[in-house]
Amino acid sequence: MTIPYAFFPPTEEVISDEPLVLRRVVRWGDCDPAGVVYTPRFLDYVVSAHEAFVSLMLGGPIHVFKDELAVDFPVRGVEIDFRERLPLDSQFDMEVRVGEIRTHTFDLQIRAHKLEAEGKPQGPLAFLARISPVTVSLQTRAAVALPQGLKKRVAEYAAAHPAQKEES
Repeated sequence: MTIPYAFFPPTEEVISDEPLVLRRVVRWGDCDPAGVVYTPRFLDYVVSAHEAFVSLMLGGPIHVFKDELAVDFPVRGVEIDFRERLPLDSQFDMEVRVGEIRTHTFDLQIRAHKLEAEGKPQGPLAFLARISPVTVSLQTRAAVALPQGLKKRVAEYAAAHPAQKEES
């Protein structure tokens, strides 16, 4: 028996890579007893966007390439500004842009919008986030400069997809 899986969308999928847009579905395990996303789950969403972005910039899975480059990308800081409830089964898109690029780190700005009905424009802003990965040596765990190839790709992406001003 063949079952169509359209009724059960994947938890996360890449919708675009220019700019990077990830679509998420709120699952039962993401929710608190009120049926809305439990606050700590937002950090999981933002870290997932960070990992997808770095993987895109490296040209493959982050956990493979960090070993080849002898660096890791732990998170130095995260900021999340909640704007709209995300109830069970709602879908939202996270668009990733680059903020400031520094010697050891850079900022990713994530704008998440709820999806409206099929064929309608994006829905309300659900949350804004900033996440700052820092590049560290796998051996010493000390901060090191961003690998040149990665820094170049991040700068090219930032130029092609400028960061947007935050909505108040």
